[in-house]
Amino acid sequence: MSSLLIVNADDFGLCQAVNYGIIESHRNGIVNSTSAMMNMPGIYHAAKLSHEYPSLAVGMHFVLTAGMPFSNIPSLTHNGILGKWLWEIDSNDLPLDEIAQELRRQYEHFITVFGYEPSHIDSHHHVHMMTSIFPIVVNFAQEKGIALRVDRQLAKTWPPIFDPVTSTDYFSRDFYGDEVTESLFLNILNDSITRGDQSIEIMSHPAFIDNALLKSNYTYQRLTELDVLTSTTLKAQVLDRGFKLGSYLDLYDK
Repeated sequence: MSSLLIVNADDFGLCQAVNYGIIESHRNGIVNSTSAMMNMPGIYHAAKLSHEYPSLAVGMHFVLTAGMPFSNIPSLTHNGILGKWLWEIDSNDLPLDEIAQELRRQYEHFITVFGYEPSHIDSHHHVHMMTSIFPIVVNFAQEKGIALRVDRQLAKTWPPIFDPVTSTDYFSRDFYGDEVTESLFLNILNDSITRGDQSIEIMSHPAFIDNALLKSNYTYQRLTELDVLTSTTLKAQVLDRGFKLGSYLDLYDK
């Protein structure tokens, strides 16, 4: 039986260059899943593209470390903007009720903008895997009956209850950085075969480049990811290893 491979492109909606790169990785590559940042400038452009390419499943990329929130979270914002300083706050001091409200607001905005429910939930900078935030997101995913990205390597360091939530057997964040290659991608798959995973998600960040993306600390690496994910040989090698390309929506069929 084929194992499910979900190649998810994070940051849909960040800017037009990211949006077009994700679509290119879907049209001519192996990306069948993406996740959208609801508070970013390119989100309406992303929604338009999603309706032009309905075969691309779109999840929600929960954001607590960039842009403006939809709700009032003064303890997490500086001049109304979210940022990476979230990691500097003691977990006991996080405004969990406000975070839960922000999650709900972003989800509601997703449905308003895209016109359908997200295929799954993940998050920007993996904030949903923080020990105090994770139970909030798990409960929300269970309430909505949708899948959730679970980094089980992180989860080994603390005892969350995530079995009731739909997720992949494994999640890899290793396809990232300055040394992204086709060989790296295939090594991740080889390790998955060795573990015996029936499903795996590989995170990716393909993009073209525009002036907006040049402000990011992760820019030209995205272009390299795009080249790898649209390689003429990669898809054949993925299929030869017995993987079926899909999205989180395919988990509901199991």
